[in-house]
Amino acid sequence: MSQARTIAQALLAKLLTRETIVALAFVVMLIIFEALTLTVSFRSYITKLEQREYVIGLGGFFVVFISWTWAIFFFRASLTSNYGTRVFCFLLFVVAVFFEYGYQNAFGRFSTVEDLRIALFDATNEQRRNSIIVYADWRAAIPCVAYAILLLRFRTRRRHSWKTLGIGLVGLACFLSLISPYTSGQFPTISLDAFLRTAILSPWKWASAYHGPRNAVNFSSPRRPQNNIVFVVDESIRGDHLGINGYNRATTPYLDELLAKGWLYNWGIAASGGTCSEKSDSLLFTGMTLGELPDTTFQMRRLPNIFQYAKAMGYRTHFLDGQKDTYWLGTSYDKQYIDDWQPAPSFAVANDFDIDTVIARRISEVVNGSTGHFIWVIKRGVHYPYVTTFPITTAAEWQPSDAAETEIDPARREQLINTYDNAVKYNLESFFRALAVSEWRNQNLLVYTSDHGQTLSEHGERYTHCGTSMETAPTEANVPLFIISRESLSVDNQFRASHANLFATLLDLMMFPKSERQHQYAISLLEAKAGDSRPRHFWVGDLYEKAFNGRLLFDQ
Repeated sequence: MSQARTIAQALLAKLLTRETIVALAFVVMLIIFEALTLTVSFRSYITKLEQREYVIGLGGFFVVFISWTWAIFFFRASLTSNYGTRVFCFLLFVVAVFFEYGYQNAFGRFSTVEDLRIALFDATNEQRRNSIIVYADWRAAIPCVAYAILLLRFRTRRRHSWKTLGIGLVGLACFLSLISPYTSGQFPTISLDAFLRTAILSPWKWASAYHGPRNAVNFSSPRRPQNNIVFVVDESIRGDHLGINGYNRATTPYLDELLAKGWLYNWGIAASGGTCSEKSDSLLFTGMTLGELPDTTFQMRRLPNIFQYAKAMGYRTHFLDGQKDTYWLGTSYDKQYIDDWQPAPSFAVANDFDIDTVIARRISEVVNGSTGHFIWVIKRGVHYPYVTTFPITTAAEWQPSDAAETEIDPARREQLINTYDNAVKYNLESFFRALAVSEWRNQNLLVYTSDHGQTLSEHGERYTHCGTSMETAPTEANVPLFIISRESLSVDNQFRASHANLFATLLDLMMFPKSERQHQYAISLLEAKAGDSRPRHFWVGDLYEKAFNGRLLFDQ
């Protein structure tokens, strides 16, 4: 018995070293600091326990406990390691903390697998640079300085070095890999673990997704189409900030003219598919509805896209992208269905805020030259910072307007709104006037919406979109929706529309036979009546992973 006690005491003394106690204290202080300053909540797991869903609730807390335990190991190992290992640990910590605090500052949450994919593959260099400038959170310097002080106070040793750290990182990777099928990667933890969680889970999530070809569209039209269809997806245009939708500022004079002529059919304020571009564009591209989400079987990567239907009807397909220089819409298989792809560098102009004007002129050239074109347009729009999307020295109608936006300050909300409205007016006026609708020579139909709306610090937010809160997200799902046609359309624009209605609308404009459609799509705007209106929703969760709160109500 005495020998067992001696062994136990020796083991305890080895575990409860000064380094272990300091590492434990540092993790506890980091948990408290981030709980007080950031948005880290255990509410979802507590709710599951209250609902007697013990497997999810207790399982979640177990995963959190393991992540904290690993963090204690990481910091202890760094305090007992040599110089080179300490430098690596410190740099990893700094990158992780600033990265995750940036996402907290932007969206009120830590990063996700979807965020990393967008940041690496979908975002432009300009968007990455602007995000870093706008959302860098200097509170991240506090834990970094504290960690640096700890490292300097402990002498370097050779006893624990790369081998110990490597074993710890491999262990964490193995643990996260084992739980990857059961988590969306959003369990609450500290910033270091959140960063590694996103980095480690991402390859597993990407590898488990469907990467094959889409389902085929077997129908082939015997006749060449006699019209042109232009589908415009704008960037960050909020529906209730348009004059044609009753806004108290004249932000859409030219669209007002088209409306007065009877050439613009307006459904007013619509609900977007999501509050982020990637979500909305994916839903618009395939016609999937929110009732089919989360898409755990990757139907969004399997269903035919709109270009496939257009080609089946004999249209020449165009994709004009005013934002990015690489193809990103859909999957790598989808580019084969596009006859004419023109990325952002194709519209080179002295001022980036005039890219959309160049796109409009390009559209006019195509649709006035011949019929049989289907054109999907991604506009540059008015993505934040708004000051970069219009000439502030000549087009700042509403004052005061920010001349150099570097961050969103809720205390300066008036300037934020003025700058946004100035940007919206300049962008929409220059784009639609360049289209010169009155000069159209063929039967052209233009369907217009935006990928998402914006929150303009209504509740003190420091971000503009991609939110998940029921309090703020509806303004981010608030988008315009209208059709421009000089030919008469018989529609009921009292129907409460959403993005979900647009896929079938495009198919109807193409006159694609309903019997040949590969999926059951939402009702078309050409058929929908006011009485068909239902409560509208939008999506804020991961498209492919089950979420506690993925589908939110738009109509309050």
